[in-house]
Amino acid sequence: MENPSQPIKNHYENSESNKSKHLEESWSDADKLKKKTMKVSITEGSFGVLSNTLSDNYIIPFALSIGSSPFQVGILYSCGGLLSPIGQIIASRRIEKNSRKTILLQGIIGQACIWPLFLLIAILFMHNLLLNFLSWILIGLYLIYMLNSGIMTPPWFSVMGDVVPEDFRGRYFAKRNLITTGIALLGTLLFSFSLDWYQDQQQVMIGFIIIFLIGLITRVISAFLFTKHYYPPFNFQPFDQITLVKFFHELPKENFGKFTMFVALVTFGQWIAGPFFAVYMLQELNFNYSIFIFVNLFASIVALFFFPLLGKLSDRFGNVQLLRIGAIIVPILPLMWIFVLTPFDIILGPQLLGGIGWTAFNLAASNFIYDNIPSERRGECLALYNLLLGCGIVLGGLTGSIIITFVPITFMNKFHFLFLISGVVRVISVIIFLPKIKEVRITETKPIFNLKNTSIYRWIYDLTLREPRKKRRLK
Repeated sequence: MENPSQPIKNHYENSESNKSKHLEESWSDADKLKKKTMKVSITEGSFGVLSNTLSDNYIIPFALSIGSSPFQVGILYSCGGLLSPIGQIIASRRIEKNSRKTILLQGIIGQACIWPLFLLIAILFMHNLLLNFLSWILIGLYLIYMLNSGIMTPPWFSVMGDVVPEDFRGRYFAKRNLITTGIALLGTLLFSFSLDWYQDQQQVMIGFIIIFLIGLITRVISAFLFTKHYYPPFNFQPFDQITLVKFFHELPKENFGKFTMFVALVTFGQWIAGPFFAVYMLQELNFNYSIFIFVNLFASIVALFFFPLLGKLSDRFGNVQLLRIGAIIVPILPLMWIFVLTPFDIILGPQLLGGIGWTAFNLAASNFIYDNIPSERRGECLALYNLLLGCGIVLGGLTGSIIITFVPITFMNKFHFLFLISGVVRVISVIIFLPKIKEVRITETKPIFNLKNTSIYRWIYDLTLREPRKKRRLK
């Protein structure tokens, strides 16, 4: 930004002093705008996350209410995870010719346009129109919704990386997540009780219509607040582009590549069972909507109390240390679901630990990207990173859908079998990849947790990696 100019008659007098003062004022103005954007981002995030929470938490109950099968639910949730990174790749390529603000607003407006169409599906169902096609129409609309979600992600991620100071990111995003998650929790609990009431009145579609209207309104407000952000100057250099082939070729060699493979494999394991926890609670355990939503949100409630602590740990000890905390907890979560049947047991078991584990894991993963990728490459690297995660989501979701639909499982509950497979995949990914990921930011050297010192690491490492080498030597 430019500052008020000095009078012309003084322009050539004290020129060095004027340049120094101009530079100082410019930096001061930029810092003020960044600080203002950080505050506005928290307000925007409160509306945006409420809109996203409504779609994430209610899209599966809505799909089941209009007669979608478990296989269609798996397609709905998993394919959405692939369309989002495809949108991110599109956005990252467009940054060369379009401003980050333009791309971000196009994505968020595209999301807002889908909400009325969700509402239309509910109205068609109420009037018994196109009943055999509504589930597939919903899947198609949700995929477009997720594509637009992906389009807005790289420019937002890039802008916030330029706005938030490096040594303050852990605490800032912990604070932002604390506030936005708290607001989303209160809103979602209110809507769940409302939806339950409408279900008791045999008018559940009216409840979904209200939810979709709220989703539309909050997304429009979020879009308006994005126009109030400060977008720092961004000079795109064509030689900074990373091709898909080069990215995959460098994966096993680079620290960020090993991190990407690790998170992608954990995501694959997560999504083998991920889309079916909702189906399991609603159809197998027969939870009503209020209990279902409260169980889902309890992990977020736990996260509210741990965001500040984990943010400070991230800034002090580094993101890899925080990643290890999450990586120890995440693999055991689906295994716990095999042994819990009541809402109380689920809340005090996998949801309580999940609130801690996933909060640590996701906060560390997000900040790790900021630390490892320079600003000019952040958008496209994030897109390629999420593309790999999207592949894990789709492959995991399809694997789970095929198993639960076509594989005859008689020796145990079919949902429990999915949870078992999910846990095993997560354990293997943690053991193989996590010890290879290095911290790049200067932090305190004392580790919070050293995975290699655990007996479980040594046992699984011998079982999965060392034994085949011994056998080859004997041959």
